[in-house]
Amino acid sequence: MKHHFLNIICLFITLFLCQCNGQQTIVPTDNSIEIFTQKEIRIAIENSSSSYFIYRGAPMGYHYELLHRFAQKHGLTPRFITCKTPQEAFDMLQNGNCDMIAMHLSITGERVKKVRFTTPLREVHQVLVQRKPDNWRTTTAEEIEKNLIRQPLQLAGKAIVIPKNCNFTSRLENIMQEIGDIVFICEVEQISEELFDAVAKGLIDYTICDDHDATLNGRYYSNIDSKTPIGFKQNAAWAVGINAAALCDSLNLFLDDFLNSSEATALYNKYYRHPVACRMMRATQHSQGEGCITPWDETLKQACQKYGFDWFLVASLMYQESKFDVEARGTKGAFGLMQMIPETMEQYGVDSLSFPEEHIVAGVRYLSFLDKMFAESIPDSSERMKFVVAAYNSGPGHILDAQRLAKRAAGNPAKWDEVAPKLLEKNDPAIYRTDEDIKHGYCKCAITINYVNEIFERYEHYNTIFRQ
Repeated sequence: MKHHFLNIICLFITLFLCQCNGQQTIVPTDNSIEIFTQKEIRIAIENSSSSYFIYRGAPMGYHYELLHRFAQKHGLTPRFITCKTPQEAFDMLQNGNCDMIAMHLSITGERVKKVRFTTPLREVHQVLVQRKPDNWRTTTAEEIEKNLIRQPLQLAGKAIVIPKNCNFTSRLENIMQEIGDIVFICEVEQISEELFDAVAKGLIDYTICDDHDATLNGRYYSNIDSKTPIGFKQNAAWAVGINAAALCDSLNLFLDDFLNSSEATALYNKYYRHPVACRMMRATQHSQGEGCITPWDETLKQACQKYGFDWFLVASLMYQESKFDVEARGTKGAFGLMQMIPETMEQYGVDSLSFPEEHIVAGVRYLSFLDKMFAESIPDSSERMKFVVAAYNSGPGHILDAQRLAKRAAGNPAKWDEVAPKLLEKNDPAIYRTDEDIKHGYCKCAITINYVNEIFERYEHYNTIFRQ
């Protein structure tokens, strides 16, 4: 709230001084207002084990969850764009290719000249990541300490590998000035998390990362020490464009409220301190682990290739149906990974005793049947998949009804955005009981529309993370 008032006060002071000096008032254009009118925000974010990732088919992450809450509050659709380094994100912001950066960015004097920072999310400080001696399990704590760097002077002559174009470089340059000796700085394309892994495996000797990342990764690598501070504490925040005052004010109001809640502590601990976070980040179905979406990726890929579908989209549908639970049960006897009802299962030769792989193939075959049904009326394959997904949920008859209603109202029956509102009319008894174009009666169509939206939103996350 205080940032909002300060911006207003500064604006009034500027107007007053300009009028007193007889000058024409020039107010910088706030290019972030259109975000709230267009209802979409583009977010540069790091694809890492804490910020933004896929786990067991669902998008997760500390910054992801925070931004998801903010977007919901303002009715915005978040579009996430993954970046390897903060510098890449800053370049995107400067070039207008994103609206904000959602990372723990250290607030520095050089950066405040180029971007506008939000309320700080937390304090961070840089730490040295180093490997304990090979015999650390069988030796004393005193002996271990003798082999570790604890003072800046001990960095002389050492090679430290850090992410390219990060703020760690300036800190190491300052250390060289302070100790009067050389520290070899090796900048590479990898992110801090990857370099942490490289130190643990003995591929490099030293790197630097922020303390919160060290806390998370240190739970997994018991042979790593990250207790040596390299820099002083700094505030870490998100960043928006220098002229994006409206967006910054909205983010600040959200953060000032949320960060003072117990929910904020719970969210931070979930991703950085809880032991489950460590186990989760190395799981098979973690995008930063082995990178699988489902335990049946190969079966899904083969079936989708055979019938001409993007397996990421079908994986998103399968998550929506069952969350990858082979024993999932739904309404009307729906069962298994693809939640097909008994009549449909029988048609495709599967039942509750069939293997999960057989259910997947049967589900993809049914999607192919629906795809062929709509192929003539909807030639655009990308657009047609929205109708296919909707029909998988509600049955094709209800979708055909909505297409007829859209055509009668001079809408385009081949555009989902024009057909979906007509689907909602099948909720109204005055319409579905009397309208001759409605052949299949009542439909819980709001559920179907949400179903389509959620599947395609998750599909976008899969594309963003796995196809980067």
